[in-house]
Amino acid sequence: MKFMISYFANMRNFTSNMIPISTAVWDPKWFHKPDEPIFKDRHNLYNGIKYESLVPGLQCSCLCYGPETCSYTEQSTCPFLTKYKEQLDNLDFELVIKELTDIGNAIATHENFDNPIIVLMVYETPTNPCSERHVLRKWFAEHGYELKEV
Repeated sequence: MKFMISYFANMRNFTSNMIPISTAVWDPKWFHKPDEPIFKDRHNLYNGIKYESLVPGLQCSCLCYGPETCSYTEQSTCPFLTKYKEQLDNLDFELVIKELTDIGNAIATHENFDNPIIVLMVYETPTNPCSERHVLRKWFAEHGYELKEV
């Protein structure tokens, strides 16, 4: 299974074998429908799938108020990113990979396509130094996986 990372506004550039899975605390409203938890959008992409284990947890709450008010110049000193890395380090990486792979394979089988790509979705663009994407990429790299940006 191939794994990548991106942000919600970039989904319009995805191919139909890319499966966006949210890791964001707050997803865009359009990523969810009240009457359909998981649905396909007009680009034939699945929306509404969230992987809760990779969502920043309660220990990260109220530690980040955005780059406009941030006083941390280094990612390594940011309390939000530090706590998020601790959260990831407490997960069973192989279990995360297995569960994400199971989701990808189930959708690929249902849709009858080969080579599913799991795309972990974060809210911020790649230019935001405060994005948890940097921690996710590092955590995956520590386990031998490269999370390329879509």
